[in-house]
Amino acid sequence: MMKAKLHKILGLTFMLGVLLSITSCMEESGFTILWEGMEVEFNDASLPNSTIQKIVTQSTNNQIDQETVRINLVGRQVDVPIEIEVGVDPSSTAIAGVHYRLENNRFTIPANSSFVEIPVEILTGNLASDEFPDLVLRIIDAGETKVSTNYNQLTIEIRLSCPSDLAGTYTTITVGSFGTINYQVTITELEPFTYRISDITGGVYSQVYGEEDNPAVFSELCGEITMSEQADNVFDGGVFTGSGRLNADGTIRISWENEVAELSGVTTLTPTGN
Repeated sequence: MMKAKLHKILGLTFMLGVLLSITSCMEESGFTILWEGMEVEFNDASLPNSTIQKIVTQSTNNQIDQETVRINLVGRQVDVPIEIEVGVDPSSTAIAGVHYRLENNRFTIPANSSFVEIPVEILTGNLASDEFPDLVLRIIDAGETKVSTNYNQLTIEIRLSCPSDLAGTYTTITVGSFGTINYQVTITELEPFTYRISDITGGVYSQVYGEEDNPAVFSELCGEITMSEQADNVFDGGVFTGSGRLNADGTIRISWENEVAELSGVTTLTPTGN
């Protein structure tokens, strides 16, 4: 009985020591600062590639569209204003006075507030459909407040829209290492310029593997089709990426790839007229 009690006491002592050690490590590694401190960051910088799109429709040659991006104060509010300096990163391809205009580069999060909206003027009248300018903003300084390490930069893709109407049913021919697959897919509009295709593989998963179709979401702007990482519903951990082109005759050509599944293909879609 005494031996059992001694083992129990030693076990509790060991667990207490482990907990104290973990607490000490967390304090030394800065976890306390992370949760109790303050920092500023772009609200949308947590999105994939820290990138957002501003899609504009041109109606006049002198058109200007007003947009905003938000900078957040992460942490408790303070009773004094926080002055923030924002700059344009050298990697930016958008040209000031041609594609955009920033009236100021210094902004203030008011006292007892958690954010400030940064106005950005898009010079829509100057844009051409074959231009793809990217405005890359960076938080340079926030005084005594820390600037976020991970979310201090935001890319704004400035894109000119064209009429887009891809919804419908398509016959497909997909070519790859698996051979040639004939299939049929449906494209559904989710919102302007954004669509869901019922099967990004063009029948490969169904005809070759006997699996369910794998839908994916893509965007189309003035004939250019882009697709960010899309979940693979068959192979765990896999993702689909791709790009393509809307042709003048209404056909669509999409090149797609899935590295985990070791699959890639080129799918040509022809509208059925339904």
